[in-house]
Amino acid sequence: MEKRFDKALLLCPGKYSLTNSLYDILAELSGEVIVHDPGSDLSAGELKINSQIYRFPYSIRKRWEEWFSRKANKALLELVSRTKPGVIMVYNSFFLLPETCAVMKEKSLLVFFMGDSPFYTPLNNYYLSCLSYADLIISPDSIWNEQLNTMGLRKTLHLYPGPDKRSYFRAESTDDQSGAGETDILYVGSCYLNSWGYKKAYLMSRFTHFNFKIYGNSAWKRWFNFFPELKSVYKESGYISTEALNRMFNLTRLIPVDGNPGILAGAHIRMVEALAAGALPLIEYRIDVENILFKDIGHEIPLIRDYSKAGDIASYWLSDEKGRREMADSMFDYLSEKYSAAKNAARIEEVL
Repeated sequence: MEKRFDKALLLCPGKYSLTNSLYDILAELSGEVIVHDPGSDLSAGELKINSQIYRFPYSIRKRWEEWFSRKANKALLELVSRTKPGVIMVYNSFFLLPETCAVMKEKSLLVFFMGDSPFYTPLNNYYLSCLSYADLIISPDSIWNEQLNTMGLRKTLHLYPGPDKRSYFRAESTDDQSGAGETDILYVGSCYLNSWGYKKAYLMSRFTHFNFKIYGNSAWKRWFNFFPELKSVYKESGYISTEALNRMFNLTRLIPVDGNPGILAGAHIRMVEALAAGALPLIEYRIDVENILFKDIGHEIPLIRDYSKAGDIASYWLSDEKGRREMADSMFDYLSEKYSAAKNAARIEEVL
């Protein structure tokens, strides 16, 4: 594909595997891709305060948010002025203000990739208003797009990022350098103190009679009174590096992929990370997974349509190692081809 842009700017957290997938797409469209994590413009203390400021009275919160937003947006505008990108892709909306988006649009195309929905996940208070400045809004969830279209935001594209094969891959060595050990089923992720947490804990309680481990934050403990069986499979953990996480995925066979309540129709990026590392994802049913992502794969895929059947689904795939590997290979190859960087770039190019 001929490069449409001389330079692209990607505003995305550096630690996400998604960053590499979005980079690869932009590299198909642009001669140079600059990746910048807007959080790097701010101190750890400032980011910590900003994440907790909602606990304070509105008068204090308002003054903080004004100061914080000015600082963050000033740094972003200086970056744009210095790099002069032809296209800017933003993951969610970070700390953007609508007036910053207006300035960005003066000389660049502005594209948003929605990793979370502005309707269901608390993020930047200006997220939704920033989307109105977009030349294109990319979403991995068809219902998010429908909601935006209803508001009159019709420059939308359903797109699922392909696998980041640099971060998640099937390692040749089977040495356990992660310290986690081999498992039949593995879940790595945060829990919540609200109903989202109960839902997640309920699903994971279906797997406790297997060789199963959970690595996550302290919020999991909130649900031990409801699901005491989780206590024996849980290990409290902070951030796990991508390298260690890939090794843990290499050493497991099944990975449950739940859909938090903000994911209405799409699939969590963990699905493709698991496949890239060689594990078979057991995917909580979402309509896009069956009707869009794997629409023409030619066989059924492991979907959890009923939590009460989740253990039976796991037993089936654990009893057929050859079938498990073949299913994981088939799903990975299908997604890799259908959502390659080149094909995703062509989809974007067609609608921009």
